[in-house]
Amino acid sequence: MNTFLIKSLLTGLFLLGCLSLSLAQPVVSNIRTDYTADRMKITYDVQKLTEQDSVYLQIASRTKGLLKIRTVTGDVGRNLSSGTNKVIYWDFALDGFTMGDEAIQPIVGVKEAPRQQPIGRGPLSALASIAVPGLGNMLVHRKVGYRPLITVAYGGLLVYGFLERQKANEQYDRYMTEPYERDATPYYDAANQHRKRYMNAFRGAGLILAADVIYSVIKGVQNDRLRRTASQRITVQYFGNTPTLAYHLTF
Repeated sequence: MNTFLIKSLLTGLFLLGCLSLSLAQPVVSNIRTDYTADRMKITYDVQKLTEQDSVYLQIASRTKGLLKIRTVTGDVGRNLSSGTNKVIYWDFALDGFTMGDEAIQPIVGVKEAPRQQPIGRGPLSALASIAVPGLGNMLVHRKVGYRPLITVAYGGLLVYGFLERQKANEQYDRYMTEPYERDATPYYDAANQHRKRYMNAFRGAGLILAADVIYSVIKGVQNDRLRRTASQRITVQYFGNTPTLAYHLTF
């Protein structure tokens, strides 16, 4: 395959992965401030926020760096949702600060909670890899990534193998039509060279197919185990003053 096409495909997949990652991250924007005699009001917008993410406030001073603030209330911390015109209050007077003429900058950020990775499909996904190598791999991982390269490599080897087999047949046909052995030998040697190439190409494609199917089966079995584990949990319940263990199984 053309080197330029391979580099272009890799670059495109990398940019697609970066784009999908950036789209999943919380975004804070449109930060505004307002003051009273002893309190600062910070208004902001936030998108792609989950309840496990934690919104925090920092106050940066031009001369003192980050200030140690304690008395903060409003839309800060966890259990918040995305939206506009979120409000945080900082009672700077209670923290021993005065605004004066000093320039300060409020910083609203989000500490992201670990994102739970979705569990991929089971071992039957390997059947998809038999039809299209790489597809089962995508299903057991539930993401694309660089896995289309498996399909490209498999298909490229098959195409190359069929082309080489056609050339081998052509050279062998010319060998058979030559009346003199001396003139026919070069065609026979060329046919053997093409035959070796297409056999190696077909073997390579077969190895890619087998490896992808086996991996999809193994990963699919692991996914089924994870799914069963995730559907089971043990809790403690009380009947009166008596603690009781409860086993929950979700189907």
